[in-house]
Amino acid sequence: MAVKVKDLAAMLNLSPSTVSLVLNNRPGISEATRNRVRDALKELGYGELLEEESVKKNIIFIVYRRRNAAQDNSPYFSQIFSEIIEGVESQIKARGYNLLVSYVDKENAAEAAAAIDREQAEGVLVLATEMQEEELDAFARVQVPVVMVDNYVGSKKFDCVTINNEQGVGEVVKYFAQMGHRDIGYLHIADNANNFTERYYGFRRAMEDCGLGWTEGRIVNIRTEDGEDIYGLLKRELSAMEPMPTAFFADNDIIAVCAVKVFRDLGYRIPEDISIAGFDNIAFLEMLDPPLTSVQVPKHKMGVVAANTLIDKIREPVDGILKIEVCTSLAVRGSVRRI
Repeated sequence: MAVKVKDLAAMLNLSPSTVSLVLNNRPGISEATRNRVRDALKELGYGELLEEESVKKNIIFIVYRRRNAAQDNSPYFSQIFSEIIEGVESQIKARGYNLLVSYVDKENAAEAAAAIDREQAEGVLVLATEMQEEELDAFARVQVPVVMVDNYVGSKKFDCVTINNEQGVGEVVKYFAQMGHRDIGYLHIADNANNFTERYYGFRRAMEDCGLGWTEGRIVNIRTEDGEDIYGLLKRELSAMEPMPTAFFADNDIIAVCAVKVFRDLGYRIPEDISIAGFDNIAFLEMLDPPLTSVQVPKHKMGVVAANTLIDKIREPVDGILKIEVCTSLAVRGSVRRI
């Protein structure tokens, strides 16, 4: 019969949590205490428990790209998601697991899901930002815990950790209103990731909550799947918009930066004539002229929370599905003026 943690703890005059940390090879315990527990286990004939626990168990982290990385040389993906990946890696290591990272695209997502059981992993994280419903379905058959990162997947029974997109957009619209703007346009990435769909509905709700009138004619829909010329589309749509809104929200910072160039080419000044804000707060925004106001997402924290959610579910399986949203904040800079 295996030794009980509470019995061993009582024998050594230690807390059960301290003994558990040693058995799970976790940090935060002095080497002297660690050795006391190990020596006691060996004397009692349970030394094999230490050998089992000292072997790190594997967690697979699948980073999904809709397009193959070789076909998409944009640095935007790495700028946005490197902090999420770093957060996952640091927390997985801190909690005594080994992380196996796999990059997949829509051509091999189903194959990657089918191969998980052969990898003998304890659990799976999926960076599912760009995943569509049919790709998510492949992971429903996986036999170990799965946590989706950066995709709410409300219609599926997956645990997930994602951005509170509606709150982020709401902060932008409220800030515009506080700065005196009543006519606000929206540069929307359509038919793409679930995040942008949530931002669309967040924009509509925030405009209504702030008592601001809006119409679909104030929304420019941008489709990026077929490599459309975003600059050309924006220039065509914005040059025909009459009258011009005094402010625009863009679904991400790249669209916002491109729009700034279009506005200037059309003869508008930023922010004197048109104010603009983006989403994601990527690295170089403070170096722009003017610096771009943007929604800050705590991406490293998302990775840490996702890793903890998965490991907790591995160690203590419970019924029910967790849907965790990480809140945003607004990085206010010089691209919005008071009117």
